[in-house]
Amino acid sequence: MSQDLKVLLAHPGTQYARWLAEELSRRRALSMFVTGLALGEDSIAARVLQLASSSLKARLSSRLVRRELSKHLVTFPTTELWALFRLWYGQELETVLHARNKRFQQLIRDEWIYGATHVIGFDTSSWILAERSRAIGIPFVLDRSIGHSRAKEKVYENLRGRFPEWANTIQRKDESHLEREDIEHRTAKRIVVPSAFVRDTLVEHGVAAERISVVSFGADLDLFRPNSIATPAPPVIFLYAGTLTARKGVPVLLEAWKQAKLGSNAELWLAGSGELPESASRVEGVRYLGKVPREELATLMGRAHVFVFPSFFEGLAQVQVEALVSGLPVIGTHSSGATDLVAEGETGFIVPEGSIDHLADCLTRLTCDSSLLHRLRDRCVQTRESRSWHLYGDKWFSLLKELNES
Repeated sequence: MSQDLKVLLAHPGTQYARWLAEELSRRRALSMFVTGLALGEDSIAARVLQLASSSLKARLSSRLVRRELSKHLVTFPTTELWALFRLWYGQELETVLHARNKRFQQLIRDEWIYGATHVIGFDTSSWILAERSRAIGIPFVLDRSIGHSRAKEKVYENLRGRFPEWANTIQRKDESHLEREDIEHRTAKRIVVPSAFVRDTLVEHGVAAERISVVSFGADLDLFRPNSIATPAPPVIFLYAGTLTARKGVPVLLEAWKQAKLGSNAELWLAGSGELPESASRVEGVRYLGKVPREELATLMGRAHVFVFPSFFEGLAQVQVEALVSGLPVIGTHSSGATDLVAEGETGFIVPEGSIDHLADCLTRLTCDSSLLHRLRDRCVQTRESRSWHLYGDKWFSLLKELNES
């Protein structure tokens, strides 16, 4: 029964953890949701945020939580604000986040762990929490949101050589930080990942497959909706949303776009933060939109026709799910998590990572074949109910009950 579960969910940065918190709360299985900075949807701060700039909205939109979570919510805003200040001051990202994550774990009280049947923590922010939970005798479940960091370092090494102009977007991870992630993997009773790609990278680096469960992300079906246009009018709009980095495949996308030579028949919209090399900022037919808040992204998806995300390394890029429920066919990769979402030729296409030719062919095909685009869109709309956060919550709830009974 749900009342047998009392889950302590701890994530310093919120992100998609708020959706898991809401789903556990709905099933009366949430004991506490501990995070760094969160704004209640009815709070004065949330109302003030609506008047803020688009860039600030984009930064803080993932920090908004619904009123139902207020009785479970514990925040450490000082820790998060100090980290944000250090980043604004120009300090190195990995160093700042590691310090924030360490302090966040230290602030969690022992009695909160004692009061839980399970503790859920997230990758890079749980090495201390995991060992504390094990010492107390409470099962620790690791939510691993991205592929194994040692696998990522191999990908990064290749990207630095292939795209030297983009080298400043490819950060190195300290070995001591990698070792702390190894602790998380060893200590967790179960590791939950969003895609087969993440599972494969963990198994490749020594994690037993039977300890890993795949639970793909959902999407906010109220916010992300298909538009009412049955047949899109030209030009065909291809949308990318994410940071403008080599890891996300942006240089491959721009090269494929130039190779396809679609002219006035198509446009490529890039939504996301990041500094582009000078050569990348002068590609014909490309619109650079900057970082956008979730509400504006939903609007963009309502105007676009295809979502493209040729990433070299992810967990499962949630924007792909949001695109699918908005009626957009997705061009993705195995590394973007698309193999867990996209039915080949039905809701989109999966291209090999780094292949300019395959991606250019997809761009051309979807620009030139309106009947194919229409058919893919219809199928995306038909499958949207299967991509809700409620189903994500059902899978998590079943997994936790299984652990409770084992």
